[in-house]
Amino acid sequence: MSLYYSKDDIQIHNQDNLELLKSLPENSINLIYCDILYNTGKVFDDYSDDLGNPEEAMEWYRPRITEMKRVLAENGSIFIHCNWRMDSYMRILMDEIFGTNCFRNRIYRQHSKERGFFANFDSQVDIILYYVKDHKSFVFHELRGESKRIVPLFENGVLEGRGDVRFFGEEKIDLKSMNKHWLISPAQFEDMIKAGEVQLINGLPYRFSNVIPVGNLWNEPEMLDTYTRTDTADAYDTPKPEGVLDRIIRIVTDPGDLVADFFLGGGTTAVVSKKLGRRFIGCDISEKACGVTVSKLEGLK
Repeated sequence: MSLYYSKDDIQIHNQDNLELLKSLPENSINLIYCDILYNTGKVFDDYSDDLGNPEEAMEWYRPRITEMKRVLAENGSIFIHCNWRMDSYMRILMDEIFGTNCFRNRIYRQHSKERGFFANFDSQVDIILYYVKDHKSFVFHELRGESKRIVPLFENGVLEGRGDVRFFGEEKIDLKSMNKHWLISPAQFEDMIKAGEVQLINGLPYRFSNVIPVGNLWNEPEMLDTYTRTDTADAYDTPKPEGVLDRIIRIVTDPGDLVADFFLGGGTTAVVSKKLGRRFIGCDISEKACGVTVSKLEGLK
């Protein structure tokens, strides 16, 4: 094991990520986020982004994703950040290893405005594939703001397993009889009632709260890249904004949880993990990536 840095519940390893993964205990990591190799075919000064054809690339990823599932906690989450070259192939591989019922969402992160491509539509989004270890038990915190809004707790159409009869005080709510189904579990509904957030309007349940809705299109200003093709990037050409990791870490982990990034790159995951009071383990085969990350960590107040 090549331990490059260890301080304040943060470890950085300079080695092949598969070697590190095999050395880690199972069910030990609460969140795995990886901005993986996109297989562009490019060769850089400290690493190669050429994994061969898509089939060869998936065979390279297969043992790594398998190990990531093994080390992920039973209630843990994994986010694989890729682009159009890899997302369809990675989705099939992730479905195979984690199971289709553990797929939660495909997130589209807008990285730039229109840049002017030649003979094609401009590519403006990355893709983040979000899976959990156990689809019945996982951490997902809501983000809250200052203002309140009202949202329905139901949707049109009958859906098997979502038509149970529930009560709000003395009021009986039978959505199935109204050709509708529940969007939340009975336990979630009870929690909302206890929090005083449930209202009935024309016999239908709504939630009135300060929860900030988060969709799967992440296009807010803090999600955009902070560099352009002509700028000098921060150590690497595609550093991910801290806003991306801040959102993910806040939603699926608690303070003190262990976050891992096995494609460390510029170290954004490590930096945000430290800022949010999470433990961290990171790995990169490039000594440059490890050095850049440590420099950023040591620069934090």
